[in-house]
Amino acid sequence: MLKSELSRIFVAIPLMKELDNVPILLDQLINQSMRPAIISFCINQPESWRKLPDKKEIILNNTKTLIYLNKLLDSFPIPIIVLDHSSPGNGFHSNVGCVGLARKLCIDSFLSFTNSNDIIVNMDADTNYPDNYFENIFDIYSQLPLLSGVCAPYYHKIDNLPIDKARLMLRYEIFLHYYTLQLLLIQSPYAYMPIGSAMSFRVNAYKKAGGFKVKDAGEDFYTMQQIRKIGIISSWLDNTIYPAARISDRVVFGTGPAIGMNLENQIKKYPFYPTYLFKKIESYYQILEYSNSIDEIIKNLKDIIPEKIILKIYKNHTQRDKFVHAIHEYFDAFHILKFLNNNYSVEINNDFEYFKNFYKCILQKNIIYNSWEEISVNELNQIRDNLYNYELYLQKNKFDFLLMNKTNKKLWQNLKML
Repeated sequence: MLKSELSRIFVAIPLMKELDNVPILLDQLINQSMRPAIISFCINQPESWRKLPDKKEIILNNTKTLIYLNKLLDSFPIPIIVLDHSSPGNGFHSNVGCVGLARKLCIDSFLSFTNSNDIIVNMDADTNYPDNYFENIFDIYSQLPLLSGVCAPYYHKIDNLPIDKARLMLRYEIFLHYYTLQLLLIQSPYAYMPIGSAMSFRVNAYKKAGGFKVKDAGEDFYTMQQIRKIGIISSWLDNTIYPAARISDRVVFGTGPAIGMNLENQIKKYPFYPTYLFKKIESYYQILEYSNSIDEIIKNLKDIIPEKIILKIYKNHTQRDKFVHAIHEYFDAFHILKFLNNNYSVEINNDFEYFKNFYKCILQKNIIYNSWEEISVNELNQIRDNLYNYELYLQKNKFDFLLMNKTNKKLWQNLKML
């Protein structure tokens, strides 16, 4: 296949305590069927960790990683950039790990070499990628010229986990698929799962979105939310990435913390929000999409958006499509999650029941158990597989729809039910 010179791949990879994984990752990069233009690594940790005895192992690991990569600068077959934010005086001025800042610095290091149509791919060292990953990503963006971003399919490995951690890992991934499926079924514009190691976006969308959102937590979430406001994100790819499941306290959200807590705390942090709340959001969407009366829209949407904000949006966007877009732009992924949290008090004993009812409804499969603790790891894994496959099916349908409408600029430029 001929590869356009106008669309190249640039790779951003943050590294913290990844010495053992880096050689494996480098092999994966070399073996890709389509090689990237540049790979940027950012070896990082907070500067303050140098004073903490329990962080010495991380600092030593980072030092060895830096030496290892610097030795490859002239010999590696793909151009690489090595950013040192781990040596004395170079660490981040933060008390917590900041993977979002590391990703941003990687991107900043090569952004001046990119064209607007080039693709930025985010990767992690502890994730396994298929050999045609870059080629697959390239093809998706080539098929959909107006596509802004991709959140690739993911599947966490549990092979090396003890049973209790495997159970937590599976419940967490089941939660991720559950949440995305609920949004897909109500045709939310924000029906994707922003996992850092699975994200990519066009350079022009990244710039329009204001770059990577550096926060104490949730950088991937907020960055992809802004990318979505620029254009459509696809979650279909003809292959899957395999992130490692390992305990970590380096970030506040994500796999590491999720399997480091007990079941009750995981339920509190990642609850299976009842389906009726998603249905309520769907009813708001439908009123917004189909009502011709601004009074009716205000009457029904004021539960989720203050009336003065709706009126302000209407004043600035009287044209129908622009008004709908602006409402979806306001009631974004963050406000969806906020709505769910504001309208649901976590019920530990009902968490499993909410999931079980949903599972039966969409897959016509009964779960005979009454709690997460009763299910074996093998059965949980099968449930995970069923949800993973069903989400892939829906995402593929969505991709096919986009393919059939790839020149419909009205669809691509406006946020709406999709």
